[in-house]
Amino acid sequence: MTMTTAPTPTNDAPRFRPTGAHRALWLSREPRVLVEGPAGTGKTRNELERVNALAWAFPGSRHLICRKTRASMSESVLVTWERDVHSASMHLFGSVRRQNRETYRYTNGSVVVVGGLDRPERTYSAEYDTVTVFESTECTENDIEQLLRSLRSGRMPWQQLVCDCNPAAERHWLNVRAEQGWFRRITTRIADNPRFMVDGVLTDDGRRFMQSVEALTGHRRARLLDGRWCSAEGVVFDEFDAAAHVIDAMPDGWESWRKYRAIDFGFNDPFVCLWIADDGESLYLYREVYMSGRLVEDHARTIVALSGAEQYEFTVADHDREDRETLHRHGVMTIPAQKDIDAGLDAVRARVRVRPNGRPGLYVLRSALVERDRRLEQSRRPTSTRDEFDSYVWATRRDGAVRDMPVDRDNHGLDALRYAIMGVDCNATGGTYIGCVEW
Repeated sequence: MTMTTAPTPTNDAPRFRPTGAHRALWLSREPRVLVEGPAGTGKTRNELERVNALAWAFPGSRHLICRKTRASMSESVLVTWERDVHSASMHLFGSVRRQNRETYRYTNGSVVVVGGLDRPERTYSAEYDTVTVFESTECTENDIEQLLRSLRSGRMPWQQLVCDCNPAAERHWLNVRAEQGWFRRITTRIADNPRFMVDGVLTDDGRRFMQSVEALTGHRRARLLDGRWCSAEGVVFDEFDAAAHVIDAMPDGWESWRKYRAIDFGFNDPFVCLWIADDGESLYLYREVYMSGRLVEDHARTIVALSGAEQYEFTVADHDREDRETLHRHGVMTIPAQKDIDAGLDAVRARVRVRPNGRPGLYVLRSALVERDRRLEQSRRPTSTRDEFDSYVWATRRDGAVRDMPVDRDNHGLDALRYAIMGVDCNATGGTYIGCVEW
């Protein structure tokens, strides 16, 4: 186990002052708290500072900070934790790789544990005084309820679960339970973040941040800028439901199924490579590269390394000849994608739709993403194909009428998925889709 020891800072106390609505969390003693608000309100920093303060204030106390997956913690929450919260007062021991760090130990006997709900044997079986779940809209109701049994350390006068999130659909279970009073709801706004706003005036950082989020449209703007719980209007694949389509683990024996890869090229926009397994009835997106700012040659090496000894029926790619040739030089042989958008959308929709037997034709593994793109995340753009399902919407005319084509933006993973499904289903049906090419 990797451990980090934080010596007691000067005067034995951190020097952080919560502002605005963030002070309400520091004063709260309720057993369950939901901290919500749009992007940029400083929720993560405030919650981590509070965990740190509690660890110093109550010797021997135990605290869990977590997300749905442990991998997603490394380049998000832990960056803020190590850069801003501990900074000079922290010594590192063991591995320098952030993704391998699990425990931070204080000289007063307190412990902060880093976890993921995808590792239940490590997360649910321990005892804690506080549990803080970041990006909790990723989690199921069962995930969170199981965490309650771990709040039994007893080293603090109270134990508490804190869930952190940006708003999602209004019928999301977190919002419903908060409306029912199960959570104490604390709503934050950008004015609560002194990095972005002081005395009602945006700072330089605040102006830059607002420029990035004000470019958002539709439900993403409503959620990330306005802080409203609302459904996505006009999404192309409104049949997609994370509860039905996103899975935590692949079925037994999947390694022997037929497999495919699909690639959409990009540099400023993300380069996407999807790995898909086929059980003969449904497709499973089990691995994904979704990354901007890297050369195709670098991606080719990554694809080869991740693919290992796996065998693929085909690897389908966008048509850029030079980029395909770069892949070919590294042994990633491709075929050109069928790019008929209308036929492709119909094909994807047929896969997403839940069938009479209760199973959809497409599943997405929750941990499929190999590495999160921090640049995309900071600009509030999708960072995976899963994210794109929520933001891929129909275009509208100036008069408000809906056009019959989607907005051509932030659809790179879905383009790759469309290529893959067209390839699989054209072959399976003998080329019955309109415009289907012969492979």
